Amino acid sequence: MRLFILASMRRFFGNVLRLAPGIVAYLVLVIPLCAAQVEGDPRHAPRGGEPIVQQAPTPKPPDYGKLTQEAAALLSKFIQIDTTDPPGNELPAAKLLREKFLEDGIPATVWEPQPGRGIVAARLHGGGHHTKAVVLLSHLDVVGTNPHDWRVPPFSGQIKDGAVWGRGALDAKGPGVVELMAMLALKRSGVLLNRDIIFLATGDAVQGGKNGAGWVITHETNLFSDAGYLLNCGGAIMQAANGRRFYSVSITEKTPLWLKVTVQGPPANVAAPPEDTAVTRLIRALDRLLAYEPAIRIIDPVRDYFKAIGQLEGGPAEYTDLAKALHDDPEFARKFLANSRNNAFVRDTLTPTKLVGSDAINSIPTAAQAELNMQLLPAENSQEIERTIIKVLDDKNVKVETLLNFPSASSTRNSQLMNAIARLAQSEDARVVPTMAVDFSDSHYFRQKGLISYGFIPIEMNQAEQQSTIGANERIPVKDLGAAIHRMVQLLSYVGTH
Repeated sequence: MRLFILASMRRFFGNVLRLAPGIVAYLVLVIPLCAAQVEGDPRHAPRGGEPIVQQAPTPKPPDYGKLTQEAAALLSKFIQIDTTDPPGNELPAAKLLREKFLEDGIPATVWEPQPGRGIVAARLHGGGHHTKAVVLLSHLDVVGTNPHDWRVPPFSGQIKDGAVWGRGALDAKGPGVVELMAMLALKRSGVLLNRDIIFLATGDAVQGGKNGAGWVITHETNLFSDAGYLLNCGGAIMQAANGRRFYSVSITEKTPLWLKVTVQGPPANVAAPPEDTAVTRLIRALDRLLAYEPAIRIIDPVRDYFKAIGQLEGGPAEYTDLAKALHDDPEFARKFLANSRNNAFVRDTLTPTKLVGSDAINSIPTAAQAELNMQLLPAENSQEIERTIIKVLDDKNVKVETLLNFPSASSTRNSQLMNAIARLAQSEDARVVPTMAVDFSDSHYFRQKGLISYGFIPIEMNQAEQQSTIGANERIPVKDLGAAIHRMVQLLSYVGTH
């Protein structure tokens, strides 16, 4: 009997020890809940009279001066990591941003979808478990550039003349730092929003996003499964010709149709060249293509954009009905379309960007190639456009291949997020002007998954800064970087409290 009792006691205490971790976890979860239920009840207060559950401290205002200097230093380091795409090599940049989040206690993760490619995500938790999260999207890779065109080395990240210089300062490393620092500001200030904020910086964006946002959509659906809204590059704070400021917010964008044109020609000796070679055939075909003018088409966001700009600037009167003016007034149409940006708003655009022939001056190649960058208006039929291009090239020796294409996607202009942007604009005596982005971004991946996505980062940009985003001497003034962080904190506060 004594042995039986000892064995039973041994089994009992063994079970207790085995279950101890679960019991502790249960108590950790349950005790706060029980305390919350009796908050304010003096019968459940400790002897000192203080309730068991304390109220969170009142949020303190962010130190924007410190945040601005911290952001400039981070952006400088970020730019110094050369992520020219191809090949991208974004992994070190992703790790840099992850460490910045982890230093402030914000959970962050890095993925490597392909060797050397990088993606980073972080989440600032809010208090609303049934309120859709907001994704802040940017990209780590940058377009190539010629350092000889720059006043400073493009990957130096120099802080000079009150600005941070380098490739990506505006597209899109600067916007990424604005988003990151806004999340840190909220965390440090003790602000608890009623929704989560998700930071996502991907690679491969300038080449179509297959190894970036496309990979996330396919492999990490849980990351954004609770999200309903997304902010990305594609819009900013602009100035009209008369100085009035407005918030340009893209609700749709053009889509790419990248084509490779290959022309075959006979083998030949350069000492006695024939009239037709692969190169001369390609030149003639491209000449026909450059003479081709796509039809003018005005989509609703473009119509409304120019109407709003006309109201802001007090004219021209033709902006009231742009489609009619372009159809009925040849002189206005000539002047309007002479502006390359205006032309891109109302037409598909086509640009030969890459030519390949012989690799030696004394050799006639049997094949020559050109790559064409087309940007199509939303809802265009890409297959029909490609058939048209083949007809215009008008050479039976031409082969056309599609390198990149995906369908267009748009977002409603009526949403809580747009209301928050409008509230922010009103605080600066500005107005929101929805529009179409004239190039493509990774937003389409998320629009196709049902997220309401807008192209807008609250950075104020003049015309010279806009042109530098894909040109030489790209930079962002430090004061504008700080102002954008301040606005982003306000914007997230507006959308996170309603």
